[in-house]
Amino acid sequence: MSVIDLPALDGRAALGFLAALGATRLLNEAEIPTKLAWSPVTAIAQLHTSLVDLDAVIVTLEEIVEGIADDAVIPGAPAAVPVPKIGVAADPMRVPRTGMRDLLTAAAGSIEGTGTGWVMSLLTDLAVDKSGRADITPFAAPSGQQSFRTMFAKPLEYLRSNPGHLRSALTGWRRVDGYSGEYLDHRAIRSAADHPEGISNEYGAPGPTWLALMALPMFRVTGDGTDVACTGWHDAGGRRPVFVWPLWEPALDLAAIQALLEHPAIRATTNGSLLDVSIDGLTAHGVFLVAAAIRRPIPDRKFEGVLAPVTVHIRSIADASPRVTATSPPSTR
Repeated sequence: MSVIDLPALDGRAALGFLAALGATRLLNEAEIPTKLAWSPVTAIAQLHTSLVDLDAVIVTLEEIVEGIADDAVIPGAPAAVPVPKIGVAADPMRVPRTGMRDLLTAAAGSIEGTGTGWVMSLLTDLAVDKSGRADITPFAAPSGQQSFRTMFAKPLEYLRSNPGHLRSALTGWRRVDGYSGEYLDHRAIRSAADHPEGISNEYGAPGPTWLALMALPMFRVTGDGTDVACTGWHDAGGRRPVFVWPLWEPALDLAAIQALLEHPAIRATTNGSLLDVSIDGLTAHGVFLVAAAIRRPIPDRKFEGVLAPVTVHIRSIADASPRVTATSPPSTR
């Protein structure tokens, strides 16, 4: 097995973490045994894989993209998943709770039910939104005319027109003016103060965004009959749920990663403006860092906001003093 560093995927950032999971999942779906670990020094993703080097990883991911049918947006899923939107009509995926059965039936025509799994990773009839519709994964933050279909189609369009975006996802992100990054990255919203011409715009990175979306089936969406719940998202006592994730040193396969993401020892509470996370019960599994992010609203925009890092205080019974960890890498890429 080769150990391959993915230098652009820093696990302290939500997008870097999700993109590494997505890449690992895609390689395993391509029947290439691959495990994922994180460098305890740099926090970058490390693949333990039968592929020989980073170029082989990139070529394999490019072949997966090339294998997606022209009228489809997700590998292995039928073309109608997610359901395309017509004109300015509402997103046809945003159905009443009673409409979930029809969505699942339409998605069943895929290999081993892949389409059904994707629908269940995007929304659930075990919770409802303010309009009484089946609620959606907190990884989605639709704005304006965005839909579940465009969430997958937009980054894929960039990859299809320029495969270099996929290479840059693993080696050094390539950002694009006017692309939202599906709001999985707070740096995808650039203020006038950050723009060289004093313009406020969107500035997302299609490569890591597409890979991140490929990780969504690892985050189960469910609910208690009223409120939505999702793997990794916690009610920490604040007004908004918090996405909390661990970084681990030993290489884990997908089943082990799934178990770790859902581990009950991952708990978060708010302490004023800070987030406290206990790692008791996690260090035995090789966890060396915990990071977190929250949806940050954008002024004058009516949607859930961008996924932005929050500072985490890691607490352990064995170490009474909290350790402060940054949840985002220092570079702005």
